Amino acid sequence: MREVHGKLVCETLEEVLQPERCAVVVIDMQNDLVKPGGKVAEAGLDMSGMYRITPLCAKFIEEARAAGVPVVHIQTTTLPNGASDSPSWIRAKGAMVRTEDFCIDGSWGAQIIEECAPLPGEVVVTKHRSSGFRGTELDMILRSLGVETVVVIGEQTPGCVEATFRDAAYHDYYNVLVEDCVAAFDPEQHEASLLVQRRRHDVCTSRQVFDIWARDRALTSA
Repeated sequence: MREVHGKLVCETLEEVLQPERCAVVVIDMQNDLVKPGGKVAEAGLDMSGMYRITPLCAKFIEEARAAGVPVVHIQTTTLPNGASDSPSWIRAKGAMVRTEDFCIDGSWGAQIIEECAPLPGEVVVTKHRSSGFRGTELDMILRSLGVETVVVIGEQTPGCVEATFRDAAYHDYYNVLVEDCVAAFDPEQHEASLLVQRRRHDVCTSRQVFDIWARDRALTSA
């Protein structure tokens, strides 16, 4: 840590990722978005990235729980009959995913997948736009938990993942993106998003995170 204007600032990734400072925010791991029978797969988009990260995200969530790191699940929903969709949002969603409405509130498609399902007591934040902070109580929840670092995993790297990841920084959190636990329908956009985020924020692998958390557990138990 170093002191700047009387404030202690994390300098290293190890400091940023201390478990007592962190929460894991899981973005949109839902049936319509990542499962073969979901609306997005039925629309013919490339789902290989989503299938790849599903077990990796499940493993990451398990490791977070073992390290005592809170897990917050973000769930995108569309209200029936387009009640939550403005004309501009309908246009934006059509550009992202050319399919009928997906993740309809209360439907199987909107449910979080079994592999990443929240445990009793874990927070689920429902959103209607890309960022998990937009129009939600996410910021209040994180601050109530004493969180300083938001660790982001989940689906659509250049979309909801990047929007939430950037927004975390704009809400004055340290932010860490776990690059092997995010994916997109378009691999080129996925890589472009990671390129930009690596230049501006902390991007690392799940192994780096696990190693830091393991060292902390070893020190705590020593």
